[in-house]
Amino acid sequence: MTFDRKLLAPALIFATLAALPLLGLFIRDGFILSLVSRVMIFAIAAMALDLILGYGALVSFGHAAFIGIGAYAVGIASSHGQTDFVLGLALALVASALFALLTGAISLRTKGVYFIMITLAFGQMAFYTAASLRAYGGDDGLTLASRSLVFGMNLLKSDRVYYYTVLAFVIVVYLLCRTIVTSRFGRVLQGSKQQVNHNHKRQYGVIIHAVVLEQVHAKDQRARRQRQPIIAAVC
Repeated sequence: MTFDRKLLAPALIFATLAALPLLGLFIRDGFILSLVSRVMIFAIAAMALDLILGYGALVSFGHAAFIGIGAYAVGIASSHGQTDFVLGLALALVASALFALLTGAISLRTKGVYFIMITLAFGQMAFYTAASLRAYGGDDGLTLASRSLVFGMNLLKSDRVYYYTVLAFVIVVYLLCRTIVTSRFGRVLQGSKQQVNHNHKRQYGVIIHAVVLEQVHAKDQRARRQRQPIIAAVC
């Protein structure tokens, strides 16, 4: 059994994150766990963005909308008394998936700068829609009163348990993204990126050839103008 060297860096990162709560034995400060937990949450979003941008060459400026929609789905349900973790996770996934289905059906019909601008427009629409919900915080945002319950038990009350729960989700998402990349769909995604890069190189090549030919033509014209008086004098 051979060890993939590409897994060495992620393994070291995950091992470091897993050992980080041990600092609590020496430093009694929950700020570190809270900060790193938020970093890992945004790391999940970053991995998803890397999947479509790094492998699919789809530059999306509306990616933050999925984080907000998932958060508001949980927050709105919590404000109405729904505090179960599993149900909240399902609501967040369904709400984000529906938003992706509706916006993706339109966005994927565009390319290049148009794709970038339309994803930005959808992201701004989601932002102003959330800001207009005065019953759920409006411009001040939505605040959760407490963490979700897991099958009626307040297991996430402990910062350390919450930290390891977030870390587990980070590892699962990483493995999921890696599985997608190595699958048939992932190879098609990478192929589309290579096709885009190839087209860009062809466009750049045409532009460079056009510029070179223009410069050669201009120099030839200047050379002819300089030879005309000499020819006239000889004649």
